[in-house]
Parts: sequence; C-alpha cells; structure tokens
Amino acid sequence: MKFRKLTLENYKSFQFPTEIVFPIGDDGRSIFLIGGMNSAGKTSIMEAVTFCLYGGKVDDIYRNINRREKAKGNANVAFEIVIEMDDASELVVKRSWTAGAVSEPRARDLTERLVVVRDGKRVSVQNQEIWQDFIRAAIPPGITQFFFFDGEKIQQIAADDHSEVRLKSSLEAALGIQYINRLASDIVYIKQQERQGFVEISDADLEFKQSELKREKSKRVRKHQERDGLRAELDGFKAQLGDARKRFEASFHAAPESREAMREQEKKRVLAANRLAQVDSEIRNLCEKALPFSIAGKLFGGIRRQIEAERESASGEAIKENAALLAKRIVRVVEEPEPIYREKLSAERMAELERRIFRMLKEGDHNAEVTKVLDLSDRDAARVLNRMEALENSDVFLLKPLLEEADSLKVQLRQLEGVVGQVGALSPTERDLFDELQSVMESCSTQIGRKTEQLRLVEEDVLTLDKRIAAIEVEIEKLYEKHNVSKEKVDFIEECDAIASVLNQFIVRLRKSKVHVLQEKTFEMYRLLSSRSGLIKDITIDDKTYEVRITDRNGHEIRKSSMAAGEKEVFAISLLWGLAQTSELKLPIIIDTPLSRLDSTHRDNIVNHYFPNAGEQVVILSTDTEIDTSYYRSLKPRLSGAACLEFDQRQELTTFRQGYFWETRHG
Repeated sequence: MKFRKLTLENYKSFQFPTEIVFPIGDDGRSIFLIGGMNSAGKTSIMEAVTFCLYGGKVDDIYRNINRREKAKGNANVAFEIVIEMDDASELVVKRSWTAGAVSEPRARDLTERLVVVRDGKRVSVQNQEIWQDFIRAAIPPGITQFFFFDGEKIQQIAADDHSEVRLKSSLEAALGIQYINRLASDIVYIKQQERQGFVEISDADLEFKQSELKREKSKRVRKHQERDGLRAELDGFKAQLGDARKRFEASFHAAPESREAMREQEKKRVLAANRLAQVDSEIRNLCEKALPFSIAGKLFGGIRRQIEAERESASGEAIKENAALLAKRIVRVVEEPEPIYREKLSAERMAELERRIFRMLKEGDHNAEVTKVLDLSDRDAARVLNRMEALENSDVFLLKPLLEEADSLKVQLRQLEGVVGQVGALSPTERDLFDELQSVMESCSTQIGRKTEQLRLVEEDVLTLDKRIAAIEVEIEKLYEKHNVSKEKVDFIEECDAIASVLNQFIVRLRKSKVHVLQEKTFEMYRLLSSRSGLIKDITIDDKTYEVRITDRNGHEIRKSSMAAGEKEVFAISLLWGLAQTSELKLPIIIDTPLSRLDSTHRDNIVNHYFPNAGEQVVILSTDTEIDTSYYRSLKPRLSGAACLEFDQRQELTTFRQGYFWETRHG
C-alpha cells in the first residue's frame, strides 16, 4: 500500500486546496523528504492523513479551521487521499466537514461526510459504514502509532521505563489479537445464550454464582473508571510539570534542579573547598621544608660530576707534589726484593730511569686538569652528596600532583559556585518566581509518583478482578454441565469450547512467535543505529509479560533508565521499526521531526540506515537543522523526491513547493 496524493483545504495554515503528490521510484520504493520550519505545517500533514482515514471529533476539526476563513464564516474543511492498494487498485478516500449555510458556524454545526472511490467508481452512501470498516481493517488505527509518528512519540516511548503495557497493546493491535479475542468473546456469548435456554438452569448455586459474577463485573467497571480518572490526573500533572519546566528554562536559561539536587551541589562545593584548603596546606608545608633546595634539583647531576672531577684532579696534584719520592720508590721496586730483569742496571741507568719516571709523574695528565669551582674538602663533598640524595628521596616531588589537584578543584569550585551562586544572584522578584516554579515542579513530581503508584495498584486490582471473573465463569460453566441438556446443545457447547481453546492456543503461539520476531527485528535495527551497539549482546522480550531486557557482552542487564537520552530514542525508533516489521503490513511510514534531540552520531546512523530501510514508502517531515545540507547530500541518491512547506507568517499561509529548502530558494 502506498500513498499517491494528499489534498488539504482550509485546515490550519493550509487555507487553499493544497495537493501533495508522493513520488514513487522506478523500483517501486519511495523516500520523500518534505522540509518545513517550525509551525510551517509538517504536523498538519500527519493529522490530515489520520483525519481523512478515520475521521475525528468535530471540536478538534473546528478548532483547527484556518483562522482567516473561519472569520469569513467559511467552516468547510476537506481532506482527500489517493492510495495505491497492494493489488494495484486505486482507492480514493474523501472526508469533509461542512456547516452548510449557517452565518456564524460553530463546532456543533459541522456535519461529516465520507466518500470512497475505488478504481474510479464511487461507492454508494449506503455502504459508508462498510467502507469505514474496510479502511480500519486495511490500516488499523491501533497500529498507526508506529507507522505515523513524530519526535514527541519517540521521546514518549523513550521516557517510559515501564513500557510493557504499551508494548503489549501495540503488538496485539499489530497482530489483530483483539479481533481474535472478540471472536472468542462472541463464541462465549453464543454459548451462554444457548445455555440460557436450558430447562433446569435456575438452581440456587447457579443463581448465586451469577449474582457473584455480576458483582465482580460491577467492581471491574468501577475500577476501570477509577483507572481512567487516575490516568487523566496523571496526564494533567505531567502537562503541568512540563509547563513549569518550560517556564523555568525560559526565565532562568538553565535546566531546573530540585532543592535536593541544589543541596547536593552545595555539599559538593563545601567538600571541594575543604579539600582545596587541605591541598593548599600540604603544598605550603612542602614549600617551607624542601622547595628552596629542590628548585636546583636539575643541577644535582652537574654538581655530582664536578665533585668527582675535582676529587680526581686533587689526586693528580698530590701525585705531582710527591713525584720525586714516588719515582725513587718505583725504581726500588724494580730491584727489590729481587731484580725483575736478567741483567742488573748500572747506577747511571737507574738514575736515568728515576729521572724519566719523575718527569712523567711531574707532568701528569693535562687532559684531566679541572678548574676548581667548588673546592670542597672530602668531608664537605660527602655532606653535599648526602644532602642531594635526601632531597631526591623527599616528598617534595609530590608537589606537582598536588598542584594539578588544586587546579582541578578550583575549576570544580567555579562550576559549583556558578550553579549555587546563580540562585543567590536573583532579584527578589526572580527569587519568588524561582521558588514558585520549584514548588510547582516538586509538587507535580510528588503527585506523579503518587498517581503512578495508585495507577499501578488499580491495574493490579483490575488484573485480580479479571482472574476472579474468569474463575467464576469457569465455575458457572461447570454448573451448566451438571444440567440435563440435549445432545445437540452439548455438542454445540463442546464445539464452542474447542474453538475457544484453539483460539486461545493460537493467540499464545502467535504471540510467542511474533515476540521472537519483534526482538530480532528491534535488535537488528538497534545494532545499526546505536553508537554503543558493540557493547550490547542481546535484546529479549518476555512473551508473557512483554518486559524488555537489554544485556551487555558480559551478560549483565542494562537498565533502560541508565541509558543516555540519545540511546533511549534510538531504542524507541528501533522498537517502532520492529513493530512495523512484525505486523507484516506494508503501510507507508510518516516520520515528523525524528532527529531534533539526537547527537551527530545517532543522526548519521538514522539517515544512513533507518530511513532507507524503514519501509517501502517513507515520508520524512524535517526542519533544515535536522536534514541539513550534509544529510541531504547523503540522502539525496535514495530520495524519490523532495519538497518544502513555505510559511508566510504575515498571511499565516502555507504553500507547498517542489525542492528542498535551498533548492526552493536558489533553484
């Protein structure tokens, strides 16, 4: 199934009839990019598709009529969508609301009209309900949430840490399980109707059980009403919290913090200040003890070499001074105690040997001469060497890491003092607004927690009542079996039971099979989109509780609440894609501003991996900062077309133009 054309008239900023043609590529696939700035009408396109297919409340339609036309008394709104069905037939759905000739129309004056044309032949008005059922069967409203969705829907799924109820309803809508359940209920109803005609059906036990069943069903109705009320209250508090957060950010240009968080910031600031004082004290102590001497630490090697050189030079001078005595002793060593040569030297030769040795010792080694700089005694030299060694082994070398830690603490203190000091720098009026918004947000957060817990308890009560009612119905069935019935009715009731059993077994097996497919498809897309996919080993979904479990490569569970915001949104998109794939319905995908809160890595992955694989027909509604020039170049070879919504703020008018933002302006 593919959308070929959508027409909007007199809806929001689409004042005049506006046709949007969805181009299809030669391969039968389509990725169509529609650009539009905020408030240009992107969301209106998605709403128009939904209203055209399923209709809507007259209050919603009336509220969104173009303001200029409404002021003129024109309350006519019309949508038309041309659909290419899977069997290649063409289906045209036209839905309009008109107030007739009323001079000052109101919402209650609007009348809805549906026209369906198939293969050029208009369907008669008498079959309007049949065609509405056909549209709902072809595109079930319950599953459009993961075919037609926007960034807000993605964030809503991403923020839901307990998404089991949402996932169950979405998957069962995709599989049509509600129709099977309805069929099973109809079978039970027919069976009960047959049993009401039994001859002996009014004994005391049966009446008691029937009254008990009635009471429990009444309780369930009241619980459903209580649940609906809690949901409405919860939505109200969430909306109030969202408004307060927006006001806080707009007023103070910062994300709101709870009082507890601010107290924690102050605690961190005090700890950092205390640690900085301690580090400063340690630095001062080190500086006072050894720093003046250790500053010359780089000279220690040179000093050691100079001391050794002067020591050697001193030895050479001593040899020169005692050259005569040493020469005599060396000559005597030649003769005593015995000569070391065969022929004894004459006295003249001995004297010549002594003179030569004297001259050699007296001259010494000219290369070993050293200028005396230190001129230390051996004792002083030893003391200097010992002192240098002690300095090298002292704690003064801890000074550098202490200085680095002090710098880090100062940066941390400036940041913390900026957060804590921002409140202290507020004017009295700003402080009052700050306290008011803080109070509202904390109150809403508290109420949200309470209502969520109350809702959980009510849901448990509903489940308990469902089980109780089912148990009573089983007991009633057993009571019916005790009555004398005709063979024909017995056979009929047994057939009903058999069919109901088969249906229940089919639901269980279908759910198990499809949950397996869902988790595979979700993980498949998540690996393509996530920047942390290498750390994720598997995504599993329990086929009974629908609990989603993400495990890392070590088998440890990763809580969704611990994931970064971008990873949560990528997981939500993967889950939506998995649901769409599991449903096996070939419906168009319409995505409104899906990249607004994602970082560049996740945006790259979605542009390169999700959009080309989202479906056979993908319509992307984007701002110029989401699909920018870089992403447009990457996506362009895959596009079947691109267009732009241009909004005239003065006239409050949106027009549809071919070509993306800059192509429209410069092309």
